[in-house]
Amino acid sequence: MGSSSSLDASGSAVVIRPDEVPLEKGEKHRLTYRRLVRRDLHGPGLSVTWIALRGLHTKSLCRESERVYYILSGSADFVLGDAPPERVTAGDSVFIPRGACYSLEGDVDYLVMNGPAFRPGSDEYLVEGQATLKTP
Repeated sequence: MGSSSSLDASGSAVVIRPDEVPLEKGEKHRLTYRRLVRRDLHGPGLSVTWIALRGLHTKSLCRESERVYYILSGSADFVLGDAPPERVTAGDSVFIPRGACYSLEGDVDYLVMNGPAFRPGSDEYLVEGQATLKTP
């Protein structure tokens, strides 16, 4: 059987088993995640990350990728731009266009898909006064 440790950017089809992918902890948010499909291992077209959020994901934006959030379990309140919060639950999807501001808060597990693939450092977090902090 294949494992995540044998993945490379060769363009080969692979089976990715979440339990074989390292669990990482978010620095800015109360979340843990597994980077299932990654730019550095699978190419620049698409990334998929499993995330467990327990609390607030600060208002942010990404100017490089469009995103789709697919809610696996739990619930969260999404704020998209200046719109009022909207509750999402298991089975719901949320599309975030490139450059759109959003935040979410809840006790929720979800997949986030980025196209093109997520690049570390591409998220911008909006703080008071609209200053922008980039991820490391």
